[in-house]
Amino acid sequence: MLYYFLRNAKQNPEWVQNNLIQFISYQNDRAKRGEISVSTIPNYYRATKLFCEMNDIDLGWKKIAPDRRIKPIVYSMVSSGIRIGAWDYLQWKHVSPMINAEGDIVAARLLVYAGEAEEYYSFITQEAYNSLKDWMDFRSSYGENISGESWFYQYHVWRI
Repeated sequence: MLYYFLRNAKQNPEWVQNNLIQFISYQNDRAKRGEISVSTIPNYYRATKLFCEMNDIDLGWKKIAPDRRIKPIVYSMVSSGIRIGAWDYLQWKHVSPMINAEGDIVAARLLVYAGEAEEYYSFITQEAYNSLKDWMDFRSSYGENISGESWFYQYHVWRI
C-alpha cells in the first residue's frame, strides 16, 4: 500500500494532493459525527506530511490544510456584507439562528457593531452560520469555554 502511494505521489503530486484533501475532509466528517476526536485529525496530516518530506515529495501543503478560520470569515462576510472591522465587535451572542417550521436552521441574524452608533442587523446564510458554529465547536473541543460572550477572533491575525 505504501509503495503504491509513494509511486503515485512521485509520478503525480496532484493526485496525492487531491486524495489527501478528500481524506482530511472525510476525517472532519467523522469527527462531526463523533466517530473520532477532532484532535486526531492533525495526526493523520502530520504523519503523511512527514512521509512525503522524507521521500522528497513536494506538495502544496497550504492547500491541503488551510487555516480553518478562513471559511467562516469568507462565508460570513460574503453573505452579510460586513466589513473586516466588524469582527472586532462580533461575539457569539450576536449571532441568532433563524429556524423554520420544521426546526431546521435556514439562516442567521447578525448584530453588527453592537453597542455602537453604527449598530445594525444583517443576515447570513445557513452555510455561513454552520461554518461559524463549526469554528466555535472546534475551539470548544480544545477546552475553550465558549459562551455568548466569546469573541469570534481574539487575535485578528488576518490583518496586515
